[in-house]
Amino acid sequence: IMVEVPSVAIAPEAFAGVAFFSIGSNDLTQYVMAAARDNAVVAHLNSVRHPAVLRLVGSVAAFGQENGIPVSLCGDAGGDPASIPSLLEAGLRDLSVAPAQLAMAKAAIADVAV
Repeated sequence: IMVEVPSVAIAPEAFAGVAFFSIGSNDLTQYVMAAARDNAVVAHLNSVRHPAVLRLVGSVAAFGQENGIPVSLCGDAGGDPASIPSLLEAGLRDLSVAPAQLAMAKAAIADVAV
């Protein structure tokens, strides 16, 4: 199941029968922060590194690990070297990365001890 809205991230146990959780970082961040990505006035609020977003990412990652459900992340954050340490610290181990960002993502991952 895609985790793109706060309801899924807040209560992953309601979806315990799924085969996997795939966190959509762009949409989840937008909906958690109630800030449209295309609105320049509030665009600064759209950061997957915001504590509210990271808390939800971490809770989904923990639930998945505790229940044997794979959890991955897709979206821009997976290839963002500035976001990768926070995502790994939140418990994620599977990140979807665009080919052009792979080298930078690998370097960012290598710098994190989890």
